[in-house]
Formats: sequence, C-alpha cells, structure tokens
Amino acid sequence: MIKSMTGYSRKEANTTFGALTIEAKTWNHRHSNVSVRIPPLLSQFEHPIRTTVRSRIHRGHAQVTIELSEIDTESGSHLKFNLALARQYHQGLVEIRNELQLPDEISLQVLAQLPGVFSLGKPTVDAQSAWNEVQPLLEQTLDGLDQMKRTEGQVMSEAILELLKSIQSYLRKLDGARENLVETAKNKLETRLNELFEGHVEIDKNRIVMEAGVIASRSDVTEELVRLDSHCGQFENYLSAEDPVGRQLDFLLQEMNREVNTIASKASPMAPSSLCVSLKTEIEKIREIVQNVE
Repeated sequence: MIKSMTGYSRKEANTTFGALTIEAKTWNHRHSNVSVRIPPLLSQFEHPIRTTVRSRIHRGHAQVTIELSEIDTESGSHLKFNLALARQYHQGLVEIRNELQLPDEISLQVLAQLPGVFSLGKPTVDAQSAWNEVQPLLEQTLDGLDQMKRTEGQVMSEAILELLKSIQSYLRKLDGARENLVETAKNKLETRLNELFEGHVEIDKNRIVMEAGVIASRSDVTEELVRLDSHCGQFENYLSAEDPVGRQLDFLLQEMNREVNTIASKASPMAPSSLCVSLKTEIEKIREIVQNVE
C-alpha cells in the first residue's frame, strides 16, 4: 500500500538521564532529506539517529527533534571550583591592596565572582545505556509516523483508483470511435468535397473510400490505447506494493501523458477532442496526488 510523504508523530518517556521527547514530522520532497535537532548531551547519537530515520523514510523531507529535560543529579550538570586559581587571584589582590595601601578586605564574594573560580561541569551519560533507552523511543516515534503516512496513503490510493476507472472509461469511448474510423473518415471527406465543389463535380466513391482508408490508417491509435490501458494496470499494481513507489508512479504518469498527446495528434480528425482533454485532466489530478506519495 502506498504511503503519504506527510506525517507527524510524538512520543515521550522517562529515562535514567531525564525526560525524553522525540518528535518526527515529514513532508513532500523530490529526494530524501533528513534533519536532526538534538540536545548536546545526546549529540554523540546523531549519526545512528540519522541512519535509523533513513532506513524508515525513503523519500521526502524528515525532521526529527529530540528534547531532554529534568536531568538527574548523578548524570546532570555539576558545579566545579578551581582552588589553585582562587589562590592566585587572592595573592594578586593582596599584593595590589598592599601596594596601593587600600583598606578593603578581600572577601569570598569577590573571589567567587572572578572568572574561572566556579564553573558548571557538563553532564555525561554512558553511551550504550543511553542509546538503549533512546533507540526504542525513536522506533516507536517512527512507527507512529509510519501509521499516519499509511492511513493517508490509503485515502490517496482510493482516490487514484477512482481516477484510473475514469481514464479507462474514456479509453473505451476512444476505442469505440476507432472501430468506425473508416466510415467516419469517409463521411467527413465526402461532406467536405461536396461543400468544396458545391455538387458541380461527380465524386468517385471508390476513390473516397481509398482516401478514407489512408486517413484512418494514419489516425489509428490502437497501439497507444493498448499502452495506456497497460499503464493503468501497472499503476494499480504499484498502489498495492509494499516498497516506496513514488518515483515509479511519476514515470508512469509521464508515459501516460505522452500517449494521450500522441492520441490527440493522430486521431484529432476522428476522435472528439473533449475525450483527450478529459484524459489529460484526470491524469493531472493523479499527478497532484502522486506528488505526495513516498
């Protein structure tokens, strides 16, 4: 079953290193494009996250956002102080005070505000343990995304099937017109000659039949109708495929448009132009849907 390129999923879980939220959204794009937004604490997992997403999403733009909050005290940020640097600051301040004969006392508050005395240590997590918690939640998020894309794909598939039925009904009408091609060409040619000569010249009936046969031969679109009907059958088969088929459907639509253009140019003297216009309209409707098929 085809899948839409548009989808959204969001999952949350409490982990040993904080509250984790993973959000995934996709939209249509000609190629595969994956962007990842990830907190610094989990930056080491950017590559496996991208690899996992690419293995599940084959076409379209995908954006995965990971948020992390409520870091626990064991793995979270912690305060550090540099005692050696504080001693150097204190010694320097004492020398300045004595040299300038200042009455001020050097307080702890002053030392604490000097650069580098206190700093915030970065939190760390065990890589394997953290990935064992991140990966399942990522897979659950992608499962939810996939389900939404499949649901929309089902709706798209049903709409395409209705349009294919409409195309095949127009093909049957064109095929019916083709069966009377010689007779239609003969009648049109005879009418045209009578209008041109206004009945003053006797028209050779056998010659008219021969010329009508030539016109009908040049206007025969049997091959194009067969190919177009075959493309419709291929299209239906692709709609039930499990693999991504968006690019294949794009190609089939191009071929279908080409066949209709050939039919319009070859059979224009015989076939109603409205049928070809209707065919192109239905194909265009399918193309608009297929633009969002993965």
